[in-house]
Amino acid sequence: MQTKRNLARFLLLLLSAVTLFSCIPANAEEVTLPSVDEATAVYFYHMESGSLICSKNTDTQISAGSAVKVLAGLIACEQLESRLQESISVTSDMVANSSGYRLKLEAGDVLTVEQLLYAAICGSYNDAYDVLSFVLADSKSEFAEQMNTRARELGAQSTTCTDPSGIDDSSFTTVSDMAKIALAAYQNELYMKISSTARYAISETSDLAVNTIANRNALIYSGTTTQYYNAKCRGMSAGYTERGGSCVITTATNGKESYLCIVMGAIDTDETNYGYEIANRLIDWVYKTYTYMEVITAETVICKLPVTVSDLTTEVEVKTDTSLSCYLPAGLEIGKEITYSIRLMYTSLEAPVTEGTLVGYVAVLWEGKTLGTVPLYTAGAAERSGFISGLKNIQALTQSRVFCAGAIFFILGLIAWITTEYVIIVRKRHKWDKYFSQKMSPPPISLTKKKRK
Repeated sequence: MQTKRNLARFLLLLLSAVTLFSCIPANAEEVTLPSVDEATAVYFYHMESGSLICSKNTDTQISAGSAVKVLAGLIACEQLESRLQESISVTSDMVANSSGYRLKLEAGDVLTVEQLLYAAICGSYNDAYDVLSFVLADSKSEFAEQMNTRARELGAQSTTCTDPSGIDDSSFTTVSDMAKIALAAYQNELYMKISSTARYAISETSDLAVNTIANRNALIYSGTTTQYYNAKCRGMSAGYTERGGSCVITTATNGKESYLCIVMGAIDTDETNYGYEIANRLIDWVYKTYTYMEVITAETVICKLPVTVSDLTTEVEVKTDTSLSCYLPAGLEIGKEITYSIRLMYTSLEAPVTEGTLVGYVAVLWEGKTLGTVPLYTAGAAERSGFISGLKNIQALTQSRVFCAGAIFFILGLIAWITTEYVIIVRKRHKWDKYFSQKMSPPPISLTKKKRK
């Protein structure tokens, strides 16, 4: 019987330990940012909050590589959206210098604008981009100028494109510039529809070498392998060039939270494409780690302000009137990782004080970054004391410049008046003594002694 009881206690203890460990929050490894060492530049951005979750070399100018295809595709969608069913005849000039990853378009091939857009944006075929550049301009170089102009309009000041596909590998940009371009493409419904399509059938009767286009972005279309496929990813572009390395640009969403992920200059080996690898690391990590956290609650008392000229109240509470929620790693503690920076407009308040008076602002900080700022208001009122107010008025009066100047003038005037009166009295007395001394005979002894001296 005793052995059974000990066994039951041991099992109960073991079950409690398992339950305890299952309740421990995410460990340090889960909340630590994944490694992005295998890439030259990274930009990982939460769209709903506008927070830059992870970045690396954001403003360092690097080779744009295949990333220029996002800008070329965006311009094509913007300008050709109303011409989707228009037929385009391929000429020899259009594909004369096409190289790299190609659909193998030839002079005489006829495609609709829609088919060309899918071949370029979904299939990432370089010759499809070349044909589109001739549809929109007289040459690839002229279309490149259009790309540069559009880049400037989007605020990408450090970007210069030399061709629509990046195959010549002489275009350059920064990852922050590419973020501006990618966010503009994200707002274009046609671009996102095409770049998010896994497979597109051109035509059953087409004479093209390829009749079904598969999305070249392995995050969107798994193909024969699911190594990099991510069901949360939507759209954008992926590719590789010698100078630019592996460039992966995608968006990810779980229906609530959306991200823009840009990985540029990543290592690509026979075993691993680190452009895809890093993108998946960041996407999988952030959905496990981040959540919305209320860092300030409405009606939260932040501090207190001293109150003067009131015999009932010496201080008044200061609070916020709005809540502030931020997208942050779960488990952060307010007062430890998350701190407040209070900026008050006054060192004290003079009664009467009304409830709801704006007195300053509080900023919420995390890792040196300002998450948000909200105004601060008085949480109560304070009545003015008549007696203290009178004393304060007297004190203020005695300390005023006018009073001090008046007091000085009064004292100087009083001194001058007393001095004048004294002088007058002395003179009158002197004259009086002189007058009586002449009338008296013999003169007084006092006067006689003065004369002898």
